[in-house]
Order: sequence, then structure tokens, then C-alpha cells
Amino acid sequence: MLLAIGDLLEEVLIQLKTPPVRGADTAVRSARVRGGSAANVAAIDAEIGGSPRFVGQVGDDALGHLLVEELEGRGVAVVASHAGGTGVIVTTVGQGSKTRLVDRGASRGPSQLDHVNLEGVTQVYLAASAFTEDPLASAVDRFLARLRDQNVPLALGGPGTSDLELLGAEAFLELVRTARPDAVILNRQEHFALGLSPRDRIDGASTTIITAGSRPTLVVQEGGVASAVSVTPVDPIRDRTGAGDGFLAGFLASRRTGADAKSAVLAGHRVAARVLQHLGPTTVG
Repeated sequence: MLLAIGDLLEEVLIQLKTPPVRGADTAVRSARVRGGSAANVAAIDAEIGGSPRFVGQVGDDALGHLLVEELEGRGVAVVASHAGGTGVIVTTVGQGSKTRLVDRGASRGPSQLDHVNLEGVTQVYLAASAFTEDPLASAVDRFLARLRDQNVPLALGGPGTSDLELLGAEAFLELVRTARPDAVILNRQEHFALGLSPRDRIDGASTTIITAGSRPTLVVQEGGVASAVSVTPVDPIRDRTGAGDGFLAGFLASRRTGADAKSAVLAGHRVAARVLQHLGPTTVG
């Protein structure tokens, strides 16, 4: 069973067909989808046949309760506390750029993870955002000790721009050295932002997975052995939202079956391709 701990929030997608004009209305297209890497990975894991559990905090508002119901409807066992307001990500795409405005809201909690049941859990996924702000960051630090005691494999997601602003590159690298995860999965931009050379393994991780969109994914294992895994082109692409979370879900599901890292990367590519053909972070219509 996969246990995912972290954010559950709303993501508002905005497609810009023309540059916005200050002080004037600009016509856009928009959609609202579930956001938060941990919640998305759990949902996609359920869609591809897993029985995942999600742990996090969401707002004590209509939107927060709706997001929990939607996640449960996907087949995820949700352990969520409700407090404050639900977080939101506003993503604008168009004119050759992508911008994300992030307010994690209630996802900065919960303050305790002592209640989390590890029975039946064979794998844990933590997004980098889980370590950026208290009270969740401190709760996760304490939780990692339990994982080490019970030898539960851990996978870490890479830090985005907003995560690095709060956490810092050296703090994330020290986190990996301390947690010693089975894998760190991040994209090429996140890897570069940590001050690493293109083929560098992150010290402390058994495997470093570096994705690069349609370009080959790099698998760097202990000893510095690096392998490139090609990506099969996807055409047409409906929406790129959640493709990275789809890759994570496919990779983690394959690793739970005992697959090696390269085989798991191929599984991740297949699931990501399915997500690219749908609106939002899902493999189904």
C-alpha cells in the first residue's frame, strides 16, 4: 500500500490566448481541478489499481470537504483533518510561459502524524512541500524516524521554485542525506536548481530519477551509474497538468512489485502518457 502525505488543494488552470493588459479585461479559458502532488499521486495510484492512503489537512470549508469526497470517490482512503481555508494554486499557461501562484492554505498542517497507521504500508511518498512550512514540516521530521525504525521505503519528490524559496537547496540535500530514501524523483529544472551537474546523483538516495519532459529520463544509481530511458511521444496532448504526478504514481506502483528502477521509469512514462490525454491530474475521463 502506498501512503502519500502532503497537500490537497484546488488548482485553477488559466489559459492565456493573448498577453494580459494591465487595467483591462482579458479573455481566458479556465478549469478547476484537484491540486497537490501527494493527493494527485494517491488518486492516480488508485486509478491504476492501487489501494492508497492519503494523509493531510484541508480547509474546514465547502471546498475542502468537496475535495476530500472527490478523492475518496477515486478510491483513496483519506485521513484528513479540517482547519482554516483550503489552499489554491493558480496556474497560467500561454504566450510561451507557465506561471504558478501558490497558497498552500490549510495544507501547511497537520501538526501531528502520530495517529498515522503504518500497518500494511509498503511505501511512502512525500512531496518536497511537506518539509517547507510548519506545523507539517516538524510533524514529518518526527514521522521519518518511525519510517526508519520500520524500514518502510520512502520516495521524495523534488522541490519546485516556491519550495526552494522556503526550504533552500542545501537544506533539501541534507534532508535526503538524513532520510536516505529509496528514490528522489525530480525534473531537470529542479535538479539544476539544487546546484547539481546534469548526471549527479543526490547523495543519500539509492536512486535519483531526473525527468525532462519528452526527452529521456535519467536514472542515476549508487556508484554514479547513469542510464537514459527514452520517452515515447504522446500525440495529441490535451493537458500537461499532473503529468509529473502520473509519472510518480506509475514509478512507485512498479517499484512496489519489485521492478528495478529502469523498468519502473518505463511504467511511469506509460501512466504519464495517459494523464497527458486528459484534463487535469487523472488517467480517466
